[in-house]
Amino acid sequence: MTDRALVLASMRATPRMLREMSRDCTPEQAWTPPAAGEWSIAEVVRHLVEGDRDTFLPRLRRMLGETRPLFERTRPAPDTATDLAALLLAFESARHQALAMLDSLDEAGWRREGVSPSRGAVTVQACAHTMAEHDTEHLQQIQDVRQALGLLPKRCEARRALPMPEVIAALESMLPRLEQVADGVGAEHMRRRPKEGEWCIKEVMAHLLNTETDVFLPRLRSMVSADRPTFQPFSADAWAKSGDHREGRFADDLADFASARRQTVAFLKGLPPAAATRIGLSGFFGPVTVAQFATHIVDHDLEHLAQMTDCRVVALNQDRA
Repeated sequence: MTDRALVLASMRATPRMLREMSRDCTPEQAWTPPAAGEWSIAEVVRHLVEGDRDTFLPRLRRMLGETRPLFERTRPAPDTATDLAALLLAFESARHQALAMLDSLDEAGWRREGVSPSRGAVTVQACAHTMAEHDTEHLQQIQDVRQALGLLPKRCEARRALPMPEVIAALESMLPRLEQVADGVGAEHMRRRPKEGEWCIKEVMAHLLNTETDVFLPRLRSMVSADRPTFQPFSADAWAKSGDHREGRFADDLADFASARRQTVAFLKGLPPAAATRIGLSGFFGPVTVAQFATHIVDHDLEHLAQMTDCRVVALNQDRA
């Protein structure tokens, strides 16, 4: 897979990642800045809209339709939309148009040039690289805003990767935290769903086991051993419908998870430092490094620990009601 293909995959993933990173925000949270003078999540999205719609897309059209066009400095009029959903749709529309043009290019098309007032002569390929890097910068910014607002990290590979020692320490802490959540909860409560359509503690545990054995460790191994492997999106909904995951014993799933997690940790501990930058291509997240994917596992743990804690509270409180 060429670097050009990785850039396109990264650009294609950004609209999905923006939706994933904002879908649990209330309207108030979406527009709340982490500190005075800083951007809120919605303001970051608005900036991305303006970058694609008002700068990148018009320049791309000119580069493909004219010979070395000279670009003027652009100062896009601020988008006054106050609806995050509308901003997300606007970004998706502009990005879809840009990708449709980039996907159709031959080698000569990628080499076409324009003249930037700040960078001088730039090719279509250089502009696409810049936009992919711009995406990552601001997706990381949204992760930082989420953290400042007290929201859980989203399983989104634009988050800055944790150093591997921190990843390993976090992964090793998962088993005692699961044991703590389950302490004092009987089998009946393990299977009690907070609401219809939501997972119970036993189902969350089964999901953690499934992803550890069938997704996380196999993909880490593949990224290290193969040259830029491609992974299909994993559907938790499809897995949930594949059977009744309330069946069986929580303790058995926990023991199997503990064994699989030890293998994951041992694998990461055995990697040379250079392996952290090896790349795989996720059908949902786009290009990801080993370090980013390992950080994804940490975030996945945090999300489902919070879910299990909520299940525990609801199940035990139902008996007191």
